[in-house]
Order: sequence, then structure tokens, then C-alpha cells
Amino acid sequence: MTATAQRVALVTGAGRGIGLETARLLLAKGYRVAAVSREGVDPGILGGVRPELLCAAADVCDGAAMQELVATLAHQWGPVSVLINNAGVSPKLADGSSAGILQITPQEWAQVLEVNLTAVLRLCQLVLPGMCEQGFGRIVNVASLAGRTKSLVAGGSYMASKAGLIGLTRAIATEMGPWGVTANAVAPGRILTEMAQQAGHEVNQRYAAQIPVRRLGTPEEVAAAMVFLAAEEAGFINGAILDINGGFYMP
Repeated sequence: MTATAQRVALVTGAGRGIGLETARLLLAKGYRVAAVSREGVDPGILGGVRPELLCAAADVCDGAAMQELVATLAHQWGPVSVLINNAGVSPKLADGSSAGILQITPQEWAQVLEVNLTAVLRLCQLVLPGMCEQGFGRIVNVASLAGRTKSLVAGGSYMASKAGLIGLTRAIATEMGPWGVTANAVAPGRILTEMAQQAGHEVNQRYAAQIPVRRLGTPEEVAAAMVFLAAEEAGFINGAILDINGGFYMP
């Protein structure tokens, strides 16, 4: 049995896009994978029902549900070794644009911070004790270009949540490193996902024209980076923010 075959990976927002491709690649690498989304994940799109795959319908904001899921994984497979925090929301107005600063409602602000940041902290708190006990853990958070610099399309609530997620990643990396647990983040630019397509074809075309590689990224490209950060070999990468944006932003 390979080392990765003994690792338990939990992927949120795994029903489509980046999360789906990450779950698919982790399975291909030999991990036991729990693929979670609010609507549920069809095992058929991940190769069908098999012993190393668990598909669950759960809202990351539902603390009791997530606690039950982590406990189920520990009983069935063992403690979570890899946590991919991918679930996120980016609200749009009726015309596909994001709310301006003066338009952000208390409801939008609360929802975006709860899903994109607070739920990540809570889930990390659930799995970190098991990671520390193992002496091994990999947390990979999906931040965003919008949390690194200005955004052409994302709204203020989304930008704030992703900037906060980067700060949280560094805090976890600093505190948990001595236990063999690393925390890193990827910061995707414009990726061909349902979320990006909310803005419309013309917006994405204009965006692509400003990227040095002259195209948008793919979920598979982001997934490959995250699975690398989750690997045993990535143990000396900690607190890093990996920009995946085709050269649009070069810090």
C-alpha cells in the first residue's frame, strides 16, 4: 500500500469545478477521498462507487454536520490528513456584476464571510487535532487573486474574505508547523468555472486579453497545484501563497 493510499483527504465544494477536479486527481493518486458539497456529489462523475470514495451532502456552514462528517471519516478510514478548503461564494447582481462598496448589504457581507472564511476556520479546528496526533497534515485553502490585489470583477465582500483567508493560512502555518502540519493557499486568477461564467462571456474575453498567456485557466491546472501542496514531498512548503493566474499578477 502506498503512503497516499493511507491518507484521508477531505475536499469541500467538490461537486464541480476546481473542487471536483481536485477530488478526481487525489483519487487517481491513491488517496481516500471524501468529496463534499452542499448539493451532494454524484459518485458517477468520480468514477463510480468504490471503497476509497465517500460522497456527502453537507453545508460547510453547518458546524454539526461537518463535525459528524469528520467523526464518520475517523471511524471509517482514520483521521483526516489532507483538507482542501475549496467551497466558496461570490454573489452577483442580476446583471452579472458584483455589488459596489455602497451596495453591499449586511446579508451579503455575513454570508460571504461565513462561507469563505469562518467555515474554513471551524473545519480546520475539527481536523487539526487528528493531524497533530498523526504528526502529518496538509491544509490547502483556495484563496483568490482578488485577495492578493485589485480585482476587475470581484466585489468587496469577496475580496475581503479571500484576503482574510490568506491571513488565516499564515496563522495556521505558523502555529501548526511544529506538529508536521503545513498550511498553504492557492490564489487562482480567472478560471473557467461556473463562478467565473456568472460575469458573462464578454467580461471573460476582456479579462483574457490582459493575461500574458492570453487565456483563462482551467480547474485541472489549479487542482494539480493543490494536490502537489498536499503531497508528502511538499513538507517544506508552509505558509506559501501560490499564484495561478497566467501572469496577470506578478508580486
